[in-house]
Amino acid sequence: MCIKKVELESKVQELRSLKALKEETENELKDIEREIISYMVENGIDTEITDTAKITYKPQSRTTLDKEKLTEILGDDLKPFEKTTTYNVLRVK
Repeated sequence: MCIKKVELESKVQELRSLKALKEETENELKDIEREIISYMVENGIDTEITDTAKITYKPQSRTTLDKEKLTEILGDDLKPFEKTTTYNVLRVK
């Protein structure tokens, strides 16, 4: 597809506009998520069911391998190389 320079400029402007809209929308989403999390924390609950949604805000863990240590010592037992991270996750279904 060949477009002219004028059309290219139009596409660039459209792209900038859409990126700005995306950023604004993402900020609004984060604000709403913070409000939901605040509700969950203030009420001391990790699960809430409404007419249209099941909302959970619970800790979640993740275990990863420390690649640098693993390359230094290649053994069968990988437990010494694991890192566990725990954080809360908001889900709205």
